[in-house]
Amino acid sequence: MNSFRPDFLTAFGMTALAAFTVSWVMWILGRQHWRQGMSQAVLSTLMCGLAYTCFALQSKLGVTFLQVTAKILISVAIAAFTIALQRFRQSTHWPRDWATMLLPVAGSMMLAVIYLPSDLPGFNRMQTVITVLQTASTLQVLYRIRPNTPGIGWTLVTASVFGQILAIVPLVFIKDRPAPEMSADMPLASLIAMWALCLVLFLKLVVSSIGFLIMLRDRQSALERHKALLDPLTQLNNRAALVRGLTQAIETAARNDKPLSVMVMDIDHFKRVNDLHGHLVGDQVIQLVARVLQQQSRGKDVVSRYGGEEFVLVLPDSLPHEALVAAQRLSRAIRNTPLILPSGEKLNVTVSVGIHSEVPASGARWEPMVEAADAAMYRAKRGGRDRVAVYSSPQRTAIAA
Repeated sequence: MNSFRPDFLTAFGMTALAAFTVSWVMWILGRQHWRQGMSQAVLSTLMCGLAYTCFALQSKLGVTFLQVTAKILISVAIAAFTIALQRFRQSTHWPRDWATMLLPVAGSMMLAVIYLPSDLPGFNRMQTVITVLQTASTLQVLYRIRPNTPGIGWTLVTASVFGQILAIVPLVFIKDRPAPEMSADMPLASLIAMWALCLVLFLKLVVSSIGFLIMLRDRQSALERHKALLDPLTQLNNRAALVRGLTQAIETAARNDKPLSVMVMDIDHFKRVNDLHGHLVGDQVIQLVARVLQQQSRGKDVVSRYGGEEFVLVLPDSLPHEALVAAQRLSRAIRNTPLILPSGEKLNVTVSVGIHSEVPASGARWEPMVEAADAAMYRAKRGGRDRVAVYSSPQRTAIAA
């Protein structure tokens, strides 16, 4: 039994091998996310592998320089992972990123000059302080991205980082640490502590790497689902998104006994535009109207392209006269925003709008509301176009210019 005694060389060597393996797996699985933080995450894992390699060699050779190098590499690894999280949140600020990387490294080098070679335990304690501060900075970034990062990936990364900080904080207050050289007579408690530390490092590497991959995958899936609900020409909600948004709005309005307004808008003389100027100009007209609607609508409104040159807007908590004022404002904004053709000619665009408002009953379907607003819109067309009509009943529809 005594012939098999684990040592630092074995422990840190195995951890280094695990780090290099994890970095390779991250590169294979995350290449499509290279510019979204994956490159920095892979760099972080590689730096950890190099650091643990230096620790393993130092335990065998007893060269203090290798231990200092390992500490600096760990600082670089933590900084790289923090920058990876910044890239994930789509934040690129080079002065901040350079400071995140260089300040801990400069601090480590300064500590080496002050404490070495006479006070290695003091260097280790102060270096641990730097590591704790860096890890706390990583936790701060994780806290910032939480609102926009649902799912288990964020939880895994945060748990691994939090576990790391809990493991290293006690080292700040320990004056006498076991030497890297481990004799065959080393107490069992020291062996268990050493292997427990390596296990924490290994688990932190694996869990944080898996968590970061899941974060990237979940965001990509969310983006793809979001794109599936967008109209490719206008980037407005498409019909499927409209049905979902209107159904939710009806349920909310019925539950709270609040009014709900639906607005159907159609571009006037759109066929004439296509015939005279071509379909590319027709697409530009549709995009112009979509842009105005996006700019002029409230944040809680659902703005959708229903099909062709027709748009549908859902206005929660809007009475008929409020919807009428909004429709007139939107129509005026479109009328006052001509499309400038390549020839320099101004192409004026107008729309006809129909509105239907009601306090929906629980379980009401969306189709009758859109049909009523659509009927009012055709009444506006017949009334001369470039105007708004409010649906009241099959016999009575009010029209406003």
